[in-house]
Amino acid sequence: MNENKYPLISLPSDPRIRALRDLQTPNGRSNTGKYLIEGIRHVARACEEQVQIDLLFVDPSALSNPFGQKLVRHIRQNGVPAIRLAPKVYREITRASEPQGIGAVLRQRWFSVDELRPERNSLWLAVESVDQPGNLGTIIRTAEAAGASGIFLLGQGADPLDPACLRATMGAFFSQKLVPCSTWEFARWARLHNVAIVGSSPQGLMNYRDFRCRWPAVLLVGSERQGLSQQLIDTTDFVVRIPMHGRSDSINAAVAAGILLFELSSRRKRDK
Repeated sequence: MNENKYPLISLPSDPRIRALRDLQTPNGRSNTGKYLIEGIRHVARACEEQVQIDLLFVDPSALSNPFGQKLVRHIRQNGVPAIRLAPKVYREITRASEPQGIGAVLRQRWFSVDELRPERNSLWLAVESVDQPGNLGTIIRTAEAAGASGIFLLGQGADPLDPACLRATMGAFFSQKLVPCSTWEFARWARLHNVAIVGSSPQGLMNYRDFRCRWPAVLLVGSERQGLSQQLIDTTDFVVRIPMHGRSDSINAAVAAGILLFELSSRRKRDK
């Protein structure tokens, strides 16, 4: 990597730095259709999933990882513009606690309900109003690990492009079909494709180990504070609960999603 072939930026007032800083805000991401990622693993996964990279930015002082150096060369050889940032500026832009020296600006990529055709035994996830970006990121990562085909984003929850959410996905974000839609669009899609809707609630009438459902299926998970809205509960075929001991009456939404996703994943394999 020849560092002299692309510019070094050290002034926070530089217009290019202001543009990067704007992508740390929801309005900046919404207005541009772009977002930021940071870290070798995230940038590598974005390349693997062929996500369009608009700009690469690096802190050469932190770029001691041989794989990171090779990754930067590969991206630049594909014609992606690059800039070097002074260490202080890089840390300000990425806000990472342990910056790895490689970041990128990516084009947003969403899926429409109308383009989804569920396979016969596929498993899907829908989340409503999960408030914490870290929780949403963990849910996205878990959904990939459990073999989910995609994730519906319902309600006014955390922004999946929030840097805290992206870090928590550990790169799984780029392989998932993310589908922002209304409750009505989601319910129509499920009916049209005969998809079983399984809701999760502490007030569910059935133990999650006791119910049986058809395939394809979609799991509905709500926020810790409010759970699923009544409007969504009305769309379900089943509402299941996770039995709890002691005095707790609810668990973290990401934990609940993990328990139920892997239970459904296991059943899907048995039901093939």
